[in-house]
Amino acid sequence: KKLELGKFEEVRNGVLLRYKIQTITADLIEDVLDHMFKYFLTRELITTYDHLLEDEQSVISYKRFWRKAMLTGESMVALEDRDDDIVNIVGVNLTSQVCKNQDDNEVYEGKVFDKVLKAVMKLTDIGNVFNTYNLDKYLTAYGLSVHPDCHGYKIGLRLLETRKVLCHELGLQATATVFSNKTAQYLAAKAGYETIAEESYETMEIDGKIAYPGINGSLKLMGIKYV
Repeated sequence: KKLELGKFEEVRNGVLLRYKIQTITADLIEDVLDHMFKYFLTRELITTYDHLLEDEQSVISYKRFWRKAMLTGESMVALEDRDDDIVNIVGVNLTSQVCKNQDDNEVYEGKVFDKVLKAVMKLTDIGNVFNTYNLDKYLTAYGLSVHPDCHGYKIGLRLLETRKVLCHELGLQATATVFSNKTAQYLAAKAGYETIAEESYETMEIDGKIAYPGINGSLKLMGIKYV
């Protein structure tokens, strides 16, 4: 079932945008995938670095991985709040809950996808959210994206803040995510997230090699426990 999580209005340069945040329903999955491939994977540091979109196996893996997250009904989309039936996606946060002893034996092909997953898992293991927050489940996420035409309407910030409402609906007490770009890290800090673990791109090793030489900044695992 669809969860309505919030309605917002924001003015930028004199132009009003009304939008609503809700969970992603099955009928929206393909549109969300289109959005993520157009606007997330083309701008995300660690996927553009290795030209992920040119690696066919990694593209297939990302689609499977994201689709699986969305099918839980625990992912969020920001839609323009309109009077007609036109679906206009203005933002996405592919959230999903993870449990302590979860067995995920699914195998994903693709060298670039594998490297991204290893980087994220490495930081997640270092930060060990289950121990840090003393919980056996929490809300994680696999991508935060705002439509480029809609920057400046606080959509990214609102999606991060709205995780609190989603956690409440799902009976969860915390959220934590690995953020790879500075904008998302800045917004997460603004929304009250703390840095649990951090590793510089210049020093991060995957399979014995420096993974992202030449990229400034760091990968950060950031989270918040709602009390």
